[in-house]
Amino acid sequence: MSSTDSSLRTWLTLGRVSNLPTVWTNALAAVLLTANAGAATPVQPLLWGLLLPALSLLYLAGMLLNDVFDASWDRQQQNPRPIVLGLISKQRVSLVAWSMLLLALLLLLGGSQFSTEPVWRLCSVTLLVCFILAYNLLHKKYKHSVWLMGGCRFALYLTAAASLAEPPAVLWLSALLLGIYVSGLTYLAQHEHRNQLVNRWPVLLMLSPLLLSFYASVWWFWPFLLLWLGWLGWHYWQCLGNSEHLRVRSFIGIGLAALPLVDALVLALANQPLASLACVLVFVLLPRLQRWIRPT
Repeated sequence: MSSTDSSLRTWLTLGRVSNLPTVWTNALAAVLLTANAGAATPVQPLLWGLLLPALSLLYLAGMLLNDVFDASWDRQQQNPRPIVLGLISKQRVSLVAWSMLLLALLLLLGGSQFSTEPVWRLCSVTLLVCFILAYNLLHKKYKHSVWLMGGCRFALYLTAAASLAEPPAVLWLSALLLGIYVSGLTYLAQHEHRNQLVNRWPVLLMLSPLLLSFYASVWWFWPFLLLWLGWLGWHYWQCLGNSEHLRVRSFIGIGLAALPLVDALVLALANQPLASLACVLVFVLLPRLQRWIRPT
């Protein structure tokens, strides 16, 4: 492997880019759900051209800062992350992360003309950045800081929706359920480096998107729901069913790969079958990306 290839892989590993498509499906679901709920402003192509890069940069900045803040802990736990392995300096990663964060904010401000509610947009962006920074600062210190990670996805939904209009009630519900799902998954991930399953109750939090079924009005919502449940259920049995043969890290990857299926359910509420199928396609591709770049 050439030095250029090695450097690129280092950055891709730092950014956990195998999870990046889930940010795009989150944004797709939030914007189309808001548009379907009666947003006054139509969805313009340029909106996607600003929103998706901005949210991608925020995600990548958050992931890079995670390695920066966790460098000492990773070294103590012998967690083979790029900074610990000496593949790149902490200072360089920090500089790139803060630059990405600034550029993301500029892009989001640049798209203000597409929103009918700029105040909502500003508040949601501020909330998202606060969740990202708070999680990176606190997640190794406080067990229940996992809710801050759930808050990141919650605020991502709000930010994407507010790029178009004021988030409708169904968007708030969808964002909340997604945040609970991610929080449950993050609880399980707290001890993945030791392959330990301290509690099983966080799995119940991951079932929160089931509540979307009360709002389903189209028949094709149910095949997506069964696919999501079947995927999680089968791999729960395979990875966590036997306490003597746990594969916690594998299940975390499985749970992350299922995020686009949650977005597919949300898009079913918005009566967007093609967009739901696009999310399923991303879901199919994610495990292959995870084999290339570790998702955690």
